[in-house]
Amino acid sequence: MNNFLLRYGDIIKKALLIVAVFIIFYLIIFKIIPFLMPFVVALLFAVIIDPGVNFLEKKLKVPRGLASFILLLILIGVIGSLIAISITQLIYELSSLAEISTNYANTINDIILNLVDRIRMYYVTLPPNITSLIENNMQSILNYISLFAKNLATWLLNFATKLPNFFFMTLITLVATFFISKDKQLILDFIKRQIPSHWAQHAKNIQVDLLKTFFGYLRAVATIMLITFLEVSIGLAMIGFDYPFLLGLLVTIVDALPVLGSGAVMVPWALYNIIMKNYMVGIYLLILYGLVVVVRQMIEPKIVGQSIGLHPLVTLLSMFIGAKLFGALGLVIGPVFVVVFKALQKAEIIPPWK
Repeated sequence: MNNFLLRYGDIIKKALLIVAVFIIFYLIIFKIIPFLMPFVVALLFAVIIDPGVNFLEKKLKVPRGLASFILLLILIGVIGSLIAISITQLIYELSSLAEISTNYANTINDIILNLVDRIRMYYVTLPPNITSLIENNMQSILNYISLFAKNLATWLLNFATKLPNFFFMTLITLVATFFISKDKQLILDFIKRQIPSHWAQHAKNIQVDLLKTFFGYLRAVATIMLITFLEVSIGLAMIGFDYPFLLGLLVTIVDALPVLGSGAVMVPWALYNIIMKNYMVGIYLLILYGLVVVVRQMIEPKIVGQSIGLHPLVTLLSMFIGAKLFGALGLVIGPVFVVVFKALQKAEIIPPWK
């Protein structure tokens, strides 16, 4: 037993450290941050307005409390304007879609009536057991539609009941943002007094490494989005669509969302064209979608790895394990965990690899 511990003790120690760091990281991401979400968002807002607050305080001699209040109002105005513009644009697009839909209503109605006539013609010639099976399936579909409507009504009711809580959380976030920004130095001094002096430099190094990695990751995401935008826009232009760059921007934005991806737009789009007998357009869209997926899978590990300082294989492995453990969110959480682990090793809090 002693020989075993002497031989493998270092490996066991590092393995236990990895497990401990992973558990702490998991608790922070999925337990602590969601529980304290208003204060996490407030901290993010305070970081965003901090350069402006410092400028007003140091250059224009504005009291820090007043500077924080002014920049917070500007931030609220900017976010509110963006939301208002987005809602207005969404309403405009939906109105335009409704107008376009009315133009196709007669065509769609004719297609449906023709389909119903064909079904009725074949239905009367089918054996009784087949018709019984069809009727049962139709009943199942109707039950599913009824259940969907019921779930939708329940969701809308729950959403309405959560609105007061949302406004309360928003108020807490704004107040917390003001105090975090106003009393930044007081908070930092308090934190410094609570940790040993020799940890302060380690904490500074970890902060620098994580910020560098964070901005590197943003740069990697922007690069991938740019490549996707160029692929989709050029592909749509070659297929012959109007407004290829606007459509390419829409697909790129959806593609940046890990839960959806570009397939949420391009696959239904392709199927719609196939149903409408635009077979070649549908096939071209599917080919373009396949090209986007293949290129993304090839470049993403390399670009993300280079930007956050990881080997592409390590990045790919961390993304794969993260996706298996946490779903789509794990594609981001996996590399972040590896980066945090490396930062702790660099700060000598965790023994480095030999």
